[in-house]
Amino acid sequence: MGILPVSCIDQCDGPCGCNPVFEVEDFSITTFSAETLFRADRNFEVDPNRFYFHQTLYKAFWVSGLKPVSEIQPAKGFIFSNAALACSPRESYSVERLKSIRLINKRKVKINETLTLEEGGVINENFRMTQNFQQEFELAKFIDNQHRFIKNERLYLKFIAVPNQNIELFFDLEIELDNGSVYIFNESMKVNGG
Repeated sequence: MGILPVSCIDQCDGPCGCNPVFEVEDFSITTFSAETLFRADRNFEVDPNRFYFHQTLYKAFWVSGLKPVSEIQPAKGFIFSNAALACSPRESYSVERLKSIRLINKRKVKINETLTLEEGGVINENFRMTQNFQQEFELAKFIDNQHRFIKNERLYLKFIAVPNQNIELFFDLEIELDNGSVYIFNESMKVNGG
Protein backbone atom coordinates (compact mmCIF):
# COMPACT_ATOMS: atom_id res chain seq x y z
CA MET A 1 0.00 0.00 0.00
CA GLY A 2 1.46 3.30 -1.05
CA ILE A 3 1.43 6.49 0.93
CA LEU A 4 0.57 9.77 -0.78
CA PRO A 5 2.39 12.85 0.43
CA VAL A 6 0.07 15.36 2.09
CA SER A 7 1.09 18.10 -0.36
CA CYS A 8 -0.13 16.00 -3.29
CA ILE A 9 -3.51 15.46 -1.65
CA ASP A 10 -3.82 19.18 -0.98
CA GLN A 11 -2.96 20.03 -4.60
CA CYS A 12 -5.38 17.46 -5.99
CA ASP A 13 -8.27 18.42 -3.76
CA GLY A 14 -9.27 21.53 -5.75
CA PRO A 15 -11.70 21.95 -8.64
CA CYS A 16 -9.01 20.96 -11.15
CA GLY A 17 -7.80 17.78 -9.50
CA CYS A 18 -4.05 17.62 -10.07
CA ASN A 19 -4.19 19.87 -13.14
CA PRO A 20 -2.49 23.25 -12.97
CA VAL A 21 -4.46 26.37 -12.14
CA PHE A 22 -3.62 29.20 -14.52
CA GLU A 23 -3.46 32.84 -13.59
CA VAL A 24 -4.24 35.28 -16.41
CA GLU A 25 -3.24 38.91 -16.29
CA ASP A 26 -5.78 41.54 -17.30
CA PHE A 27 -4.79 44.47 -19.51
CA SER A 28 -5.26 48.19 -19.99
CA ILE A 29 -6.43 49.57 -23.34
CA THR A 30 -4.07 51.90 -25.22
CA THR A 31 -5.71 52.02 -28.69
CA PHE A 32 -8.65 50.79 -30.75
CA SER A 33 -8.93 50.02 -34.47
CA ALA A 34 -11.99 50.05 -36.75
CA GLU A 35 -12.93 48.78 -40.20
CA THR A 36 -16.00 48.18 -42.35
CA LEU A 37 -16.88 44.57 -43.14
CA PHE A 38 -19.33 42.82 -45.44
CA ARG A 39 -20.62 39.60 -43.91
CA ALA A 40 -22.16 36.69 -45.76
CA ASP A 41 -21.15 33.32 -44.32
CA ARG A 42 -17.89 34.94 -43.17
CA ASN A 43 -16.37 38.43 -43.03
CA PHE A 44 -15.04 40.11 -46.17
CA GLU A 45 -13.28 43.43 -46.63
CA VAL A 46 -15.44 45.93 -48.44
CA ASP A 47 -14.80 47.41 -51.86
CA PRO A 48 -14.85 51.20 -51.23
CA ASN A 49 -16.58 51.78 -54.60
CA ARG A 50 -19.49 49.39 -53.96
CA PHE A 51 -22.76 49.74 -52.00
CA TYR A 52 -23.78 46.88 -49.68
CA PHE A 53 -27.09 45.60 -48.34
CA HIS A 54 -27.68 47.15 -44.90
CA GLN A 55 -28.25 43.76 -43.21
CA THR A 56 -24.78 42.51 -44.21
CA LEU A 57 -22.67 45.64 -43.67
CA TYR A 58 -20.92 46.12 -40.32
CA LYS A 59 -18.56 48.57 -38.69
CA ALA A 60 -16.16 46.52 -36.57
CA PHE A 61 -13.97 47.86 -33.77
CA TRP A 62 -11.57 46.15 -31.37
CA VAL A 63 -8.77 46.74 -28.89
CA SER A 64 -5.61 46.89 -31.01
CA GLY A 65 -3.20 48.16 -28.38
CA LEU A 66 -2.93 47.03 -24.78
CA LYS A 67 -0.59 46.87 -21.83
CA PRO A 68 -0.55 44.13 -19.21
CA VAL A 69 -1.62 45.48 -15.82
CA SER A 70 1.82 44.64 -14.37
CA GLU A 71 3.40 47.21 -16.71
CA ILE A 72 1.09 49.91 -15.37
CA GLN A 73 1.01 49.13 -11.64
CA PRO A 74 4.08 48.29 -9.59
CA ALA A 75 4.02 44.69 -8.39
CA LYS A 76 3.46 44.19 -4.65
CA GLY A 77 4.18 40.59 -3.79
CA PHE A 78 2.09 37.87 -5.37
CA ILE A 79 -1.21 38.70 -7.03
CA PHE A 80 -3.91 36.04 -7.08
CA SER A 81 -7.16 36.48 -8.93
CA ASN A 82 -10.50 35.18 -7.63
CA ALA A 83 -11.01 33.74 -11.10
CA ALA A 84 -7.91 31.55 -10.76
CA LEU A 85 -10.08 28.61 -9.76
CA ALA A 86 -10.84 27.72 -13.37
CA CYS A 87 -9.28 24.50 -14.62
CA SER A 88 -8.19 26.16 -17.85
CA PRO A 89 -7.06 29.72 -18.46
CA ARG A 90 -9.86 32.28 -18.26
CA GLU A 91 -10.10 35.09 -20.77
CA SER A 92 -7.95 38.17 -20.26
CA TYR A 93 -10.15 41.27 -19.77
CA SER A 94 -9.60 45.00 -19.95
CA VAL A 95 -9.51 46.80 -16.62
CA GLU A 96 -11.52 49.58 -18.29
CA ARG A 97 -15.23 49.31 -18.96
CA LEU A 98 -17.15 50.73 -21.90
CA LYS A 99 -18.81 53.96 -20.77
CA SER A 100 -20.40 55.14 -24.02
CA ILE A 101 -20.54 54.84 -27.77
CA ARG A 102 -21.71 57.80 -29.82
CA LEU A 103 -22.25 57.82 -33.56
CA ILE A 104 -22.32 61.43 -34.74
CA ASN A 105 -23.62 62.08 -38.25
CA LYS A 106 -21.30 64.28 -40.35
CA ARG A 107 -23.47 64.94 -43.41
CA LYS A 108 -27.23 65.32 -43.84
CA VAL A 109 -28.70 62.34 -45.68
CA LYS A 110 -32.26 61.25 -46.49
CA ILE A 111 -32.65 57.55 -45.70
CA ASN A 112 -36.31 57.11 -46.73
CA GLU A 113 -39.63 59.01 -46.67
CA THR A 114 -39.77 59.02 -42.87
CA LEU A 115 -36.12 59.34 -41.86
CA THR A 116 -33.51 62.02 -42.55
CA LEU A 117 -30.27 62.07 -40.58
CA GLU A 118 -29.25 65.64 -39.75
CA GLU A 119 -25.64 66.82 -39.68
CA GLY A 120 -24.26 66.77 -36.14
CA GLY A 121 -27.01 64.51 -34.81
CA VAL A 122 -26.35 61.45 -32.67
CA ILE A 123 -27.60 58.50 -34.73
CA ASN A 124 -27.18 55.65 -32.21
CA GLU A 125 -30.82 54.56 -32.51
CA ASN A 126 -30.18 53.63 -36.16
CA PHE A 127 -27.54 51.03 -35.24
CA ARG A 128 -27.44 47.72 -33.37
CA MET A 129 -24.47 46.06 -31.66
CA THR A 130 -23.48 42.41 -31.96
CA GLN A 131 -20.61 40.30 -30.73
CA ASN A 132 -21.39 37.10 -32.59
CA PHE A 133 -23.90 37.94 -35.40
CA GLN A 134 -26.49 35.84 -33.55
CA GLN A 135 -27.81 38.33 -31.02
CA GLU A 136 -28.16 42.08 -31.52
CA PHE A 137 -28.50 44.77 -28.86
CA GLU A 138 -29.62 48.37 -28.81
CA LEU A 139 -26.52 50.43 -28.10
CA ALA A 140 -27.94 51.86 -24.86
CA LYS A 141 -28.66 48.37 -23.49
CA PHE A 142 -25.24 47.08 -24.50
CA ILE A 143 -23.55 50.04 -22.78
CA ASP A 144 -25.63 49.49 -19.62
CA ASN A 145 -23.87 46.11 -19.21
CA GLN A 146 -20.55 47.93 -18.55
CA HIS A 147 -18.74 45.77 -21.07
CA ARG A 148 -15.11 44.80 -20.40
CA PHE A 149 -13.18 43.97 -23.56
CA ILE A 150 -11.60 40.57 -24.15
CA LYS A 151 -8.32 40.19 -26.04
CA ASN A 152 -8.94 39.75 -29.78
CA GLU A 153 -12.67 40.45 -29.38
CA ARG A 154 -14.41 42.38 -32.14
CA LEU A 155 -17.65 44.26 -31.66
CA TYR A 156 -19.85 44.98 -34.68
CA LEU A 157 -22.23 47.85 -35.41
CA LYS A 158 -24.96 47.36 -38.01
CA PHE A 159 -27.04 50.12 -39.62
CA ILE A 160 -30.68 49.04 -39.29
CA ALA A 161 -32.63 51.73 -41.16
CA VAL A 162 -33.78 50.70 -44.66
CA PRO A 163 -32.80 53.27 -47.32
CA ASN A 164 -34.88 53.87 -50.45
CA GLN A 165 -31.80 54.53 -52.55
CA ASN A 166 -28.05 54.08 -52.34
CA ILE A 167 -26.69 56.27 -49.54
CA GLU A 168 -23.31 56.96 -48.02
CA LEU A 169 -23.14 57.61 -44.30
CA PHE A 170 -20.36 59.77 -42.88
CA PHE A 171 -20.07 59.69 -39.11
CA ASP A 172 -17.71 59.82 -36.17
CA LEU A 173 -17.52 56.68 -34.05
CA GLU A 174 -16.73 57.86 -30.51
CA ILE A 175 -15.78 55.22 -27.93
CA GLU A 176 -15.47 56.37 -24.31
CA LEU A 177 -14.06 54.27 -21.47
CA ASP A 178 -14.79 54.65 -17.76
CA ASN A 179 -11.27 56.01 -17.15
CA GLY A 180 -12.10 59.07 -19.30
CA SER A 181 -10.21 57.98 -22.44
CA VAL A 182 -12.04 58.76 -25.69
CA TYR A 183 -11.22 57.26 -29.09
CA ILE A 184 -12.72 58.87 -32.22
CA PHE A 185 -12.81 57.36 -35.71
CA ASN A 186 -13.97 59.20 -38.83
CA GLU A 187 -16.00 56.53 -40.64
CA SER A 188 -18.22 55.98 -43.66
CA MET A 189 -20.51 53.22 -44.91
CA LYS A 190 -22.06 52.77 -48.35
CA VAL A 191 -25.53 51.25 -48.01
CA ASN A 192 -27.53 49.77 -50.87
CA GLY A 193 -31.05 51.14 -51.38
CA GLY A 194 -34.08 48.84 -51.30
